[in-house]
Amino acid sequence: AKLKGIPHLSSKWDIFCDNLHVFDKCRDNVTAWMQVNTGWRDRCTDENMERYKGIPLRTEANLVFNNPAVAIEIGLLEVLRFHVEEKGVDVNRRFWNGFNSDNVHLSNDLLIKLALFRGDIDILDFLLSVDGFDFSRMGEEEDEGELEHAIIFSCFEEYRLVNEQCFKAFIRHPKVNVEALDYFGCTPLCAGLHLLDRWTSRDGARFPLTSAGFDRLAGRILVLLEVGANPHALDPMNRISLIDYARSALGRHTESRHWRAIVQKMEEMSISSAGE
Repeated sequence: AKLKGIPHLSSKWDIFCDNLHVFDKCRDNVTAWMQVNTGWRDRCTDENMERYKGIPLRTEANLVFNNPAVAIEIGLLEVLRFHVEEKGVDVNRRFWNGFNSDNVHLSNDLLIKLALFRGDIDILDFLLSVDGFDFSRMGEEEDEGELEHAIIFSCFEEYRLVNEQCFKAFIRHPKVNVEALDYFGCTPLCAGLHLLDRWTSRDGARFPLTSAGFDRLAGRILVLLEVGANPHALDPMNRISLIDYARSALGRHTESRHWRAIVQKMEEMSISSAGE
């Protein structure tokens, strides 16, 4: 059947491109169009997917149905599911570009990273549930490590920030390993503590944090502890336990409320585990 309202859908794309922050409104518009035009899947072809894989320069109606990165940005789980389950899109492949790919950190990047920035928990859950999803990928092509570590670094303003609710949903997902080791043998908790210590010491020129970013990083360390990250894991850089590292950091930064809260949480966990 001939699809209706293509010019109308294209006009909605124009509105979206002028207001990239209006994700939910655009999702609602396209979803309403899909409900009328139930044959939208026919617009997704191999030829069209190849055509629309690059950074979107056009506002053609076919775009969202042929580019999973754009489907994620708008929040269209049904379209993304079709891409993965019916069209064979590889969730581990760096291939697709969305509207935010002018940000160097989101160009040709993993779909899971786009989902984390979008902040859509349903899309995040779907991608994590795909058989064969590979956690051993960091956010940048040249890096080695685990996705669990990469999300800790999303506190920085040079990246688009990961939605805090989405961060908590990710780190609590049953497939996520909070004890995963990176290239240096550090757990996510270890990496977060080192980063917080460097910034508290003002040795963080490479990764400048605003006050809000500092709060986010400390908050994510506490979330890691809440979900069971081991405070007695070894810090491979200093050859001491993470709780001893945190205590030494508190000794250096005695006025820091963040370090006080982290050490207090670690000690509470130690007391609790000793009593079991």
